[in-house]
Amino acid sequence: MKIRLFNSARFCFLASLTIVSSFALPIKALDPQIEIESSVEQRTTVQWNACMPDNNNYGIKSTPIEYAQMIEPELGVIPVVDCGAGVEIPIYIDGQKTIGNPGLHNCDNPSLQIGDCMSGSSLQRYQGKTAEGKSLPHVVWVSFCRHDGRDTESFDMPNSVQLIGYNLLTGATAFFESGDNSPWTYADPVTNRLLGTLPGTENPDAFNAAYTAPQDTQCVQCHQSDPFIHNPFIDAAKLPFSPTQTVVPMLTGQDFPYFQIGGSEWDMRTIHIEGNTCLNCHRIGMKTVEEFMGDGWHPNDYMPPHAPGSQAEGFAELLACWNNGPENTAGCEWLIPAAGQCQSQIVGEEYPFKANFNQPNLIEQTDRRDERRQLLEQITF
Repeated sequence: MKIRLFNSARFCFLASLTIVSSFALPIKALDPQIEIESSVEQRTTVQWNACMPDNNNYGIKSTPIEYAQMIEPELGVIPVVDCGAGVEIPIYIDGQKTIGNPGLHNCDNPSLQIGDCMSGSSLQRYQGKTAEGKSLPHVVWVSFCRHDGRDTESFDMPNSVQLIGYNLLTGATAFFESGDNSPWTYADPVTNRLLGTLPGTENPDAFNAAYTAPQDTQCVQCHQSDPFIHNPFIDAAKLPFSPTQTVVPMLTGQDFPYFQIGGSEWDMRTIHIEGNTCLNCHRIGMKTVEEFMGDGWHPNDYMPPHAPGSQAEGFAELLACWNNGPENTAGCEWLIPAAGQCQSQIVGEEYPFKANFNQPNLIEQTDRRDERRQLLEQITF
């Protein structure tokens, strides 16, 4: 029987990533001299006041070209993705770069969703631009040309291309994904690298054929904390002009704005405990943490980056809230991020956009469900 892994999270384009180093470096946009950080000073402590950006749910139901037109005022035009021009994600075994597929968890820098080590994927960061070519320094796009290319009786992971656009000032975000094994891409038989160029919006018919919009899948079920999540696999790809920076931006600060354009009904909640040390530098999506813990990764082994395990008490506090539910945990609350002109907000039972994926103790229905449940139940600190 063939099993498609994590089919319910198709639009989690960086779903093979995690939060291992999500606060290690500030995002520099495309200018190494520009550091952007957020503040919690504007956070409201009152119950949800229904402040939301001028948004609707049409965007995720539209065609890709219609969605591209909808997001243009916030994010500019969508970049044309040339997989060959991106930064290849290097794969290392005992410190030596390797080509091919050494097997799950058999490299120095695996992804932490399933431990993938396949070479040939690439990333590219783009600064936003208007249709007239004017620079939008507050907008960043990231493309991911993901070479999986394995199709066996038990493991179905096709090649694909994904895009995320993010406005650092307003939090406006958009997700796009190509179809599986797109005719616009191919794997080089010598280098094992995924190559090819996808059509841009100047060719609407081809763009609609190449991409899909999110539809009914909420990408935030994996991209909970902010649009970009990290692990050693992804973070091995560095910006050529600034080799200390990862291609995928790292956001520093607790309160970066974040909302999905055209997805007003997406569940944007994460749990929040005032004064919790794990939340000093970023929000934490516990469903994402649960996902990666199910693959054998534990936050206390890696976080914080310069003193792993030193915040074990804070993480235990978060895990207890996640398992018991904020409604049953003193001092723990649901928080939605700032968005547009709206401050971040504490929300309660009146929040109308609750989604099943954001329920505490809801283990994703995969072939490793029972293993994950046992792991979470056996955790001790």
